[in-house]
Amino acid sequence: MGQEIELKLSIRPTAVEAFRSHPVLSSLPSQSCTLENQYYDTPEQHLTQAGTALRLRFQEGHCVQTLKTRGSNIGGLHQRDEWEVERPDGQLELSEFPAGVLPGEVTANQLVPLFTTGFNRHRWLVQHQGAEIEVVLDEGQVSAGDERQAISEVELELKSGGLTALLSLAQELTRSIPLVPSDISKAERGYRLLNSSAPMNLPLPAIVAQQSMESAFCALFGYELERLQRQWDSFWRTQQWSQVQAMLVTLGNMQTEFEWFSDILPTRHRLQVKAWVGWLEGAIRPLVSWWPACFALSQDARSEPENIAVSLQQAKAIRALQGIEDLASNADFGHTLMSMTQWLHLRSWREDQSDDHKRASEVAVSDGLDRSLSTAWQAFNPDQFAGSTSHALAQYPAVHRLLMLCQYFNTLYSEDLDHYQAELQALEDNLSKLSAMDVVSRLHEWLNDLPLEQQASVYSWTRSQPVLLRDIKQLAGRLFESRDAVLEV
Repeated sequence: MGQEIELKLSIRPTAVEAFRSHPVLSSLPSQSCTLENQYYDTPEQHLTQAGTALRLRFQEGHCVQTLKTRGSNIGGLHQRDEWEVERPDGQLELSEFPAGVLPGEVTANQLVPLFTTGFNRHRWLVQHQGAEIEVVLDEGQVSAGDERQAISEVELELKSGGLTALLSLAQELTRSIPLVPSDISKAERGYRLLNSSAPMNLPLPAIVAQQSMESAFCALFGYELERLQRQWDSFWRTQQWSQVQAMLVTLGNMQTEFEWFSDILPTRHRLQVKAWVGWLEGAIRPLVSWWPACFALSQDARSEPENIAVSLQQAKAIRALQGIEDLASNADFGHTLMSMTQWLHLRSWREDQSDDHKRASEVAVSDGLDRSLSTAWQAFNPDQFAGSTSHALAQYPAVHRLLMLCQYFNTLYSEDLDHYQAELQALEDNLSKLSAMDVVSRLHEWLNDLPLEQQASVYSWTRSQPVLLRDIKQLAGRLFESRDAVLEV
């Protein structure tokens, strides 16, 4: 058994030549080969549910059986256990693995081939800061039945030396090449093809009462960083603009976490990470104009327009589509994400911490977050919900922050927070609907261009705004009345 420490980055096919010509690689010899992998699981997919991947790899007449565990996976950096054994007969043999590494209910006769990956691999061995790092470029596809998805990725695997060198090399490569840290393995891409309707499932980290503030911050910031990268990947896989909108929510969550954990982070580090988050938000927000995004999904933005009104909206959609293509080709995007990954894994803030910062880092999270919970409740103003739509929508950030606290830390305070979480979730969902209604009601040109039947349907929907505002006011009132009980927990 060995531990695999690997950093995965996605690469646009248009950037491959620039990557191969990078000064770090251009003077080094490379090796190329073709790899075919067959992945196995039970029909019920017990292995992947247990965080395990099992495959046979075929390369130039050789066959290797490999088992990988889930391990840790934050910001594109994978650290996991793996077992490899030669299988000259090209058949699975589970007895080659130590007892207990496979889920107990899985036997050899239950396993079936589920999907395959086939790709060309180009490999370089790089000496960097005293470490030996294998750099590979993989181009091919994953296949599950009639479904196909392209593979275009770079992997940096630490063969010897320290993690700092691996992250430093990634920083150097992303500085000029559009490479984006990715948490999606080839095995996961195969399972996604099999389970095309399955949502992105990323479990919240389990925060316990006596966990230190620093440990909780690392877990939660890493969680949001992984969500951000998965949302980006999901957009390119599904072309659903809701994933780009979700990236803004995730970036907002990161900003909120800086406030919760401000006592442990020196000013220079808070400003640096806020600058990275601010750059990402500034790059993404202009792309998520509600109308162009939905228009691009509802019909081909580049089809022949039926009239001038449609033509104007197509122009907006095309600008949104071109904007996200430009962002994907911008090396600064991946480099910013990589900088955040490096900062988190190396815990770079420690070198500048004062004694006060260090003491705050060691405080139990159940004690350190009391102030954040109190502040979040005080920012919640139920009187705003009795006013106009704009007043109610202005409370969205306060509602979202309270919901985040309940989601992340309900086990630290009391199971009673499950009730408040449900109420807050309902309030946030209703505010989201209210926001959509408000936007639609402003699209007069578009509404007038719809067939009469569709116009009637839309107007009927938007006319329910007063009812929705009433429901929101009632929810907010109930939450406010229970606030004192929560703060006393």
